[in-house]
Amino acid sequence: MSVRRILAVGLIFMLACAGWMILGTATTVRSTDLFARLSSRVENLWGQPLVQKAPSFAIEIPGTDQVRWRMPAENKIMVQLEADYRQKGLMWYSTYICAFDGSYTIVNDEPVAQKIRMHFDFPAAGGTYDNFAVTVDGTPFLLPVDTRAGIGEIVELAPGASKTFRFTYRTRGIRDWRYQADSNIGRVQNLDLTIQTSFADIDYTEGSLSPMQVTASDKGMILNWKATDLITSEDIGVIIPEKLNPGPLTSRITFFAPVCLLFFFVMIGAINILYKVNIHPMHYLFVAAGFFAFHLLLSYMVGIINIHVSFAVSAVVSVTLVTMYLTAALKGRFPWKIAVAAQLFFLVLFSYSFFLKGTTGLTVAIGSVVTLGILMKVTSHIDWNIVFRPAGDPQSPPPAPAPTRVDAA
Repeated sequence: MSVRRILAVGLIFMLACAGWMILGTATTVRSTDLFARLSSRVENLWGQPLVQKAPSFAIEIPGTDQVRWRMPAENKIMVQLEADYRQKGLMWYSTYICAFDGSYTIVNDEPVAQKIRMHFDFPAAGGTYDNFAVTVDGTPFLLPVDTRAGIGEIVELAPGASKTFRFTYRTRGIRDWRYQADSNIGRVQNLDLTIQTSFADIDYTEGSLSPMQVTASDKGMILNWKATDLITSEDIGVIIPEKLNPGPLTSRITFFAPVCLLFFFVMIGAINILYKVNIHPMHYLFVAAGFFAFHLLLSYMVGIINIHVSFAVSAVVSVTLVTMYLTAALKGRFPWKIAVAAQLFFLVLFSYSFFLKGTTGLTVAIGSVVTLGILMKVTSHIDWNIVFRPAGDPQSPPPAPAPTRVDAA
């Protein structure tokens, strides 16, 4: 193998890298541009991230504009979160259905009757709500509703009496759900908040309070926050798990392609030396094109069909192209079984590791060490001076034996 051929193969490799950079950038732009343009549309269609604030209760101080905030003696909240993903373009959006049921008990511990002013904020201004209801001790309250300003009512509470306010609704949201305690009070008594999810991959919003108890269920997880007298400034929040997004995933696989091709080129070079197969730089060019076909097909198929199906079809096409070409171009002298195994390992396995979070680096590290070990084993007997001898250079004669020393008698 001459230096000129090595330089030619290096140039082909650089051209392939440039092609992958262009394709990966185009896929990234398609994904991010669509995400930016469609996010607002998805929120308009499906809802916003929901932030449910605890209702506030206050007593007006006669003769002043001031109020005295009252703390519910009991807070019992039940929330059901059901993931219902929506796809737009190359992106999946983490949309969900939320069913809220919150009960708050107010006790009048004063010796006189008190007028309690209640205010309830909706989790998303301008949102859509189904089965919305407000009851006081089981009696429905038909109140005028303004989802932006919330609802309010004044209820008289006799001395020593208590009333339970209950709020229920169903709505839709996206990305995450949060619950905030009443900021006017800063503490919560007898909290019992339960969230039932339809998914098991639980994550919490940044800076939120972790649940006191987590239980697995048939459909997902049951999260419970229970406290007798809680003082905290943290929210309670759950993140809806993201579905595998084909756009960003395809971009990462495409940008990683040069590593896969480099390993395969090393394998071809080793076969060139071991099997004494004359592999021309043009053969490397068409092999690179066969690799590029995998990412080109994958980039445009994921927007139409399932990403796993797209990956499988693209892999079969690429492996078939490369194997058939090398077998036909080198007239059967090329060990096609080794080529198939190498492409499945370096291209398919390395690329599929991106589907499993956190395994790509480990996969490449193991693959590199295994490849190095195999190359060291199969090339240990090769005389590299002969391999890299310039064309036309006559073979150097073997070194002359050392002269025999004859001692004088």
